[in-house]
Amino acid sequence: MKSFRKILVLALSFVLTFTLAACSGGGSSSGGDSASEGGIDDSKNVKIGVLVADATGAEALAFRSYYENYIAKQYNVTFMYSDELTDAAAEASAIDNFIANNCKAIISFASSDRPAQIRKCAENKVYYAVATGTLSDEEYAEFKDNEYYVGAIGPDLATEFQAGYDMAKFYLDQGKTKFAIFGGATPYYTDMHIYRTAGMLVAMCEAGGGTYNGASDFGSMIGKIYEMNCQLEPAKIGSVEVVSYIGGYDFDDAWFGKLAEAANNPNVEVLLTVGSGLDTFAAFKQESQQLATVDSYTADAVAAMKSGVLNYLAGKYSASIGPIFMATLSAVQGKPIRTANGEALALSQGYWVATSAEEAEKFYAVDSSTEDPAYTRAMLDTLFGASYDDFAKFVSAYSFEEIQNLKK
Repeated sequence: MKSFRKILVLALSFVLTFTLAACSGGGSSSGGDSASEGGIDDSKNVKIGVLVADATGAEALAFRSYYENYIAKQYNVTFMYSDELTDAAAEASAIDNFIANNCKAIISFASSDRPAQIRKCAENKVYYAVATGTLSDEEYAEFKDNEYYVGAIGPDLATEFQAGYDMAKFYLDQGKTKFAIFGGATPYYTDMHIYRTAGMLVAMCEAGGGTYNGASDFGSMIGKIYEMNCQLEPAKIGSVEVVSYIGGYDFDDAWFGKLAEAANNPNVEVLLTVGSGLDTFAAFKQESQQLATVDSYTADAVAAMKSGVLNYLAGKYSASIGPIFMATLSAVQGKPIRTANGEALALSQGYWVATSAEEAEKFYAVDSSTEDPAYTRAMLDTLFGASYDDFAKFVSAYSFEEIQNLKK
């Protein structure tokens, strides 16, 4: 499946709500080269605005903790955070506030209208970067040469497909054949959830020797999902069966009833979710069933794995946003990281996958640390003013084991 890594990057979509509130950083230096030596200049405070797409979720809080409780204490930076932004107009208003507060750069977790965000920042000579996401081909082509567009680092859609594929295959390899799928925001045409779902279905086609409504490989499956207007349905796939499928986030009695009905079906062996596994199937999961999800490493997720409620977790790690911070700081301080052709960053990161409580505990211990996180200052300092190739090589070594090796 590694061939899927060649697929061009597209934007991840997060549709939630926001308004502006300022939060602080402003730490002191604990290392790094002096400015006179061409290294990081810790003598001047740098204000960075952060547009967020989720102010209260576990993943969002973990990201914020890494920036505020580690990065801001290691570097002379101040982070200003937005609250929940309702739409593109609210994003634009938040950017105006950041600019008025003399922010030199903006790191965005909000995606209602990334092109509008980039244009506004460039017009005001403010650097802009995408955290945990990507731009579409068309968007990247438009902005890759813009000096104020730093770039994007996050799971591309090939990575999202692979996450779903690997999750389903983990159980198919164990001989499991009966599945219930929660497709999350697939009905809302949210690309990352569509691609994770497609990955699950392709793995089932390969294992079951059948097709899902005539589709069986990457290209045809993505096309089929869109042909079905992202309204998927149960189906037999050769010897494998999607017994139940639920999409959307209705949060009403009927929606919870569908979740309960799917989990209570005695034929279902595995509950697969593109996200929000603990908020959907967990309450209804039967002891004989397995529950797998794409999410983040939190205390609740670790507890669920220890209790046996959750059995497979593909999660982002909070320090994954460290490299995009350093690329942004490097640009602000006159050492932008660009390709040989002067183009902006477009790099993919994947997930840490835990299939046992022991693995989840090990990952969470590192991910939640404010003293020795996955990416420390010593590691990030090596990226300041780095060549594109060296920066890309660092980012590509994102597995837990690879990161531990980088620390040695």
